Amino acid sequence: MQDPYSRELEVAADAVRRAADRYVRSDGGPSEEKENAVGSYDLVTYSDRQAQEDIIRTISAEFPGDLFIAEEGEENSLTDARTWVIDPIDGTLNYERGIPMFGTQLVLMIGKEPVMSVIYLPVPEEMFTATVADGVRLNGMPVKPCGGHDLKKCIVSTGDFSRKKQEWRDIHYTLIGAMKDEVARIRMFGAACVDFAYLASGRTDIHIRFVNKLWDFMPGLFMARVSGAYVDEELLSEKRFLLLTRTAEEASQYRDIVLSQIDM
Repeated sequence: MQDPYSRELEVAADAVRRAADRYVRSDGGPSEEKENAVGSYDLVTYSDRQAQEDIIRTISAEFPGDLFIAEEGEENSLTDARTWVIDPIDGTLNYERGIPMFGTQLVLMIGKEPVMSVIYLPVPEEMFTATVADGVRLNGMPVKPCGGHDLKKCIVSTGDFSRKKQEWRDIHYTLIGAMKDEVARIRMFGAACVDFAYLASGRTDIHIRFVNKLWDFMPGLFMARVSGAYVDEELLSEKRFLLLTRTAEEASQYRDIVLSQIDM
């Protein structure tokens, strides 16, 4: 099956790799604190803005009519038009502190639906790509995620505590307590790009988070779907809570054993 988005994928992968090569060699440049709804600490660096500009410039040169939604000042409304959703440096605090769990991610949406996504983790030089026609690939090679496990053997990654709602932060905290004795390990990588790439490639089994901005979750959620992961659609649509697992059986166990203890 010929991939109708092969050119877009090629351009996107080149754009994020070039931007990341530049910001990895940089010291981040000046940074400033960002405000958020719950008042927790967050920041943006010069490199975030520079990477975003670089990516948009490269993509616009090839697809001049396309639109953009991006973290640093490109919060446009999503329409049916071809729109690139970009997180220039996901895991900025990790990046700023020299913790190598960060990356760049983007997704192309057409008719408000994702059609291809890219996640690049520059420190290990891992390029994850996803299209429906070509599946999920890591550095050009097809990814074969592992099968499902009993919940007790699952590695669960969680997103950071929400910076949008205190209610979400409180539920998240309670969830960690509820599952601490029910799963093999709990991981908080501090970067959605790592969470989703690892789930899609079978390095972790379950991922949970409250979803907020498109650039935070859409590139990775699309990639996970393409990989064959299971998404609890009811929780996502009604609670903005993402329960993402390798199999439906894992999701069922998580709901019965962990979520049953929580008032969502």
